[in-house]
Amino acid sequence: MRDLTLATKSPKILLVTETPPGTPNGFGVTLECMFKYIPHQVVFTDASFKNWGDKNAFLLAQVPYHPSGRFSLSFLMGKIPEWRGRYSSPWMLKRLTDKFSSVYAFVYSTECMKYAHWISKKKKLPLAIHLADHSESFKENDSTEILSKASKLICITDEMKSKYEGMLGRRDIEVLHNGAEQTCLAIPSPTKGPFNIKNPFIICFLGGLFSHLHGDCIEDIFKAVTQIRKKKPWIEFHLYGQRQPSNFMAQEILSEGCTHHGIVMPLEKKFDIMEKAHCFVVPSSFNDEGHKNYRYSFPTKLPELIASKRPILSYGPQDTATNRILASNEIGIRISDRSVTKLVNTIQDLESQYASNLNKLCQITPEILVKFSAETVRKKLSRIISSN
Repeated sequence: MRDLTLATKSPKILLVTETPPGTPNGFGVTLECMFKYIPHQVVFTDASFKNWGDKNAFLLAQVPYHPSGRFSLSFLMGKIPEWRGRYSSPWMLKRLTDKFSSVYAFVYSTECMKYAHWISKKKKLPLAIHLADHSESFKENDSTEILSKASKLICITDEMKSKYEGMLGRRDIEVLHNGAEQTCLAIPSPTKGPFNIKNPFIICFLGGLFSHLHGDCIEDIFKAVTQIRKKKPWIEFHLYGQRQPSNFMAQEILSEGCTHHGIVMPLEKKFDIMEKAHCFVVPSSFNDEGHKNYRYSFPTKLPELIASKRPILSYGPQDTATNRILASNEIGIRISDRSVTKLVNTIQDLESQYASNLNKLCQITPEILVKFSAETVRKKLSRIISSN
């Protein structure tokens, strides 16, 4: 109810983003949480979400549009929003007729950010930029100029905040990420064993599986599960979410005891999935190139995993944001050296002494739950946008 009270005081926001709210990925989940009770209109730039956008009455502004010369007339007539780096005022004026208090750009690409910046200038509105992921392209001069002059700048993690403070010299950067809904807190405690074929021990990966983020780590978990099952065939590994590319880990997911269930829709199904899990794994690539950017971010569902009060096994380099968050809150298990043997030993110990490990690894204080709650996230967002 307190969220609804905040909503009545919130101005209408023009939300510009690549991925619209409610899509089954981290960006869609985060936006659905953040803007749940805040009046807003959605403009999204990624045409691959057109069906979802049409279903929810979101406005597609495909940016960048195809650069082919045959679209020049469409651009001049105001039928498309962008062509070869130029934006259409007639297209915008015809479709964005409401009055807005500000533009909120939730972005992971410079193309979307630049378009949001252009809209804010045309409409003479303050621009808040929320960097949903780090990209080296944000370090380019034209991008840093936009980031430096934005009325508000928000990052996903403290690590990202520190990086952009150094880049831009700003000391007013906020940190805001997805929060756990009250439903997560109501998830019943897991079964505590003993585990057997009729009562399997469920290891769960919940989220998109991307080769550049999870390659050089996720395969180790498959190997560990395969080894453990030779002695404990009731250990199972279940994965939920998309795979990019679609053939990523194609052989591994066919391993005995491992099941990839695909995309979770509607999003509320994730709570039933979480209830069945005994342990969540959060893998982060040990590959230097993949780690270079991803270390500043973390899985969208991490606050929800924390709120579920189940063990979280983070497998990745020590300086990932996930490891820092778990360490600072003294929760979860962290393996920061690449080792299938360590994974095997850790998972076996976790399963064999599960009841005591629940007490040791999942003592989530009320302060931590408030810190990672969706209500706290929405309160903070309301404060940020109301201070423009």
